[in-house]
Amino acid sequence: MTVSLTKRERVMRTVRFEETDRVPCYDILENDAVIEHYAGESLTPENGRRVKGFAIGRVLDMTRMPYGPLTPGRHWREDGLVIEQERWTGWIVERPFHDVPTLKAWVQTEIRRAEAAVRDQAFAEEVHNEVRDLQRLFARGDPTGRDDPTVLVLESGVGLTEMYWAAGMELFSYLLADAPELVEAWLEARLQLELRRVAAIADPELIPIALTYDDLAYKTGLLFSPRWLRRLWLPRLRRLVDAWHSRDTLCLFHSDGNLWTILDDLVDAGIDGLNPLEVLAGMSVKAVRERYPQLFLTGGIDVSQLLPFGEPEEVRAVCRRTIADANGRGYFLGSTTELHWDVKLENAIAMFETAHGGVLGPEMSYPPLP
Repeated sequence: MTVSLTKRERVMRTVRFEETDRVPCYDILENDAVIEHYAGESLTPENGRRVKGFAIGRVLDMTRMPYGPLTPGRHWREDGLVIEQERWTGWIVERPFHDVPTLKAWVQTEIRRAEAAVRDQAFAEEVHNEVRDLQRLFARGDPTGRDDPTVLVLESGVGLTEMYWAAGMELFSYLLADAPELVEAWLEARLQLELRRVAAIADPELIPIALTYDDLAYKTGLLFSPRWLRRLWLPRLRRLVDAWHSRDTLCLFHSDGNLWTILDDLVDAGIDGLNPLEVLAGMSVKAVRERYPQLFLTGGIDVSQLLPFGEPEEVRAVCRRTIADANGRGYFLGSTTELHWDVKLENAIAMFETAHGGVLGPEMSYPPLP
């Protein structure tokens, strides 16, 4: 094709396995050097929304997590968790429970909190206005000069990740053994809250693709038993996917790690795409495409070794090979999760150049942000 598509056209043609003018890029920018290179301005917590938004508009056809960096510090949440926040990451340093009995009481409070949460028209308008504001920021960075915004993917979790993150995996495991009915009630309450959110905000014009997710695996296998996932979690994923599908929105499923044990189940639950395809966990683009040709794929360029420690020519070669492994259709070029702070700028440039035909490299001079 010789006509340059808009980003949305490129994205939607890709998810439908149609011909495009080039391979689209999907990633998360959490690297100061990369953002500052493409935005042409230093990045601070104060200007991060604007500067990062501009950089996203320069290089990405599709993205999520458009915020940051954040001001380091300690934050006390309404649910009692205390978070130590750094520029691009954060972790729990204090919890309002210390054993299974106190965790049970906290979970019961969280269930009541989820059941009481309202997702009404005012909530929807707030979300939609935020998406439109971000689209305007992305459009200002459009290198074609057409004010063409990057497509924003909104996260939509089943709820499990936030549960074991909040409890801590050790205590959560004890809770699973000691009070399985409470865990199921908690998961159901979280799902019901998310289904109310979907009903309120779904709009295929603003949100054509949702990121359904839970992190279920590590490099060599699953974090939870396949039997438990099939009995309690996968039916809830299907309900969430069905809710989005009934509102004309596609579902890109995200989990890190090796998902082969339940990948058939994820496909049966109705997912349309898969992210991030950790090649070092055995989830190569080639292997997944061969077994599941109907899934659109995103990621596959290793961010744990290749992008931080490799050389640009090596990155370009891997990108070209990965595009070929996807047969040049239904694939978004990107990292195996996000471009974090250890990724070398020249390697990120090499990856983006592979998709953009060399027009976004270091030789290009970017004007200051308007």
